[in-house]
Amino acid sequence: MTIIIDHPFHHHTSTRTGNPGLHFSFIAIIDETYSKEPVFSRKEIMQKPVLRSDIQPVTTLVNGRRMITFHDPYQLTDKKIAIDMHLLPLLQLLDGRHDLRDIQMGLMKRQDGRIVYLSEIESLIEQLDQACILNSESFQRKMYRLRAEFISSENRLPVHAGKSYMSEPEALSRFIQNVENNLKPLNAENIQDSITGILAPHIDINIAGSTYVDTYRHLKGKHYDLVIILGVNHQNQDGLYSVSEKNYITPFGEIQTDRTFTTELKRKMPEGALSSDDFGHKTEHSIEFQTIFLQYFLKGPFEMAPILCGSVHEFIFRRKNLFADHRFLEMVHGMETLIRESKSRVLIVAGVDLSHVGLKFGDSLPASSILPRARSNDRTILSMLAKDEPEKILHHAIETQDQYHICGLPAILLLARLLRKNRADIIQFETYDEQATQSAVNYASMIFSASP
Repeated sequence: MTIIIDHPFHHHTSTRTGNPGLHFSFIAIIDETYSKEPVFSRKEIMQKPVLRSDIQPVTTLVNGRRMITFHDPYQLTDKKIAIDMHLLPLLQLLDGRHDLRDIQMGLMKRQDGRIVYLSEIESLIEQLDQACILNSESFQRKMYRLRAEFISSENRLPVHAGKSYMSEPEALSRFIQNVENNLKPLNAENIQDSITGILAPHIDINIAGSTYVDTYRHLKGKHYDLVIILGVNHQNQDGLYSVSEKNYITPFGEIQTDRTFTTELKRKMPEGALSSDDFGHKTEHSIEFQTIFLQYFLKGPFEMAPILCGSVHEFIFRRKNLFADHRFLEMVHGMETLIRESKSRVLIVAGVDLSHVGLKFGDSLPASSILPRARSNDRTILSMLAKDEPEKILHHAIETQDQYHICGLPAILLLARLLRKNRADIIQFETYDEQATQSAVNYASMIFSASP
């Protein structure tokens, strides 16, 4: 069910009040079970409403009109909302510092003193809260229950199955096989015997299916005891890393987590290195997408160690050296020690994307104006990675101040340190150009192998 809120800034008769002012036109079909009652009291709603920081506003076309919708990573409700682009000024005032009177006055100033009725603003705030767009008490209660449920679970479910890839194992196998059949056959001489690492995308599989398959088919028939998967947490994370002990469920079955490895790794970590829990794994796709290709191409069962990397912007923007930070150093040392002591056959995978440019990602220019520089920037990073120069990658990120929004840098840096002195071959470098939003994402894949 979707509620579409029409452009309100017209001086006409409101269908709700019978008075000229702010007008919301609900033109979608609304489920009969939808409650018009506020989720919590009107008094609570009045207390300086604030938008959630973990939802992504997305510009889209609805019936030919530019609208704002919201991507909720937790899908807390089936009530969806689409807001006319002209309501953007109102959304910008939902920052927790303005009450409804402030919002009313702000909107009136923006439309040359035209009357904006407080009751209409209240109505919109209620609708936003029912759609779980606001950081309200109602939202926080739902999140508390969701977090508690996930933390107590032994398994992590495939939340993106049926959306980013097929949920039925037979259909998923056919999809992967069909993609592989359309690729050029691999030259046996180009397949390394001792593959130690994979750099793969985490962009939607529907977009980059050929890149995933072209990369992971190098593993066909190979066996590993442990696969360490480095993902990127797209939500805020306390601590540099989040290590989960949950088993990952996929359409192909269960991948058990090596709890000996993960428990001992967590024990070795200093204060501040780890997140307080593993809730970030619940909806994060950067690890999930890797699991299905690993299961499809690898021979025999394997255990995994899922590790989400948090933001390193504190180091980039403050020009600090991540490689001198004790939390990073202890993570590298802990992983290297456990890998060495296990005497197992280990593969390290990083699910990363590169530049994100254009209007969708906060740039003032369309992607077409930025892409040449962004692609050059990403090729520089890949070249440094292939040449075993992690320090140069970090220095480059600091110098450019992450102006191209690299979504994967934390995992790239950790992977680069763990796979030092390994051979690296770039498999693909591609761009997804989303014309509708004038935005683009670069992504690539690499194979690492033990040097002779």
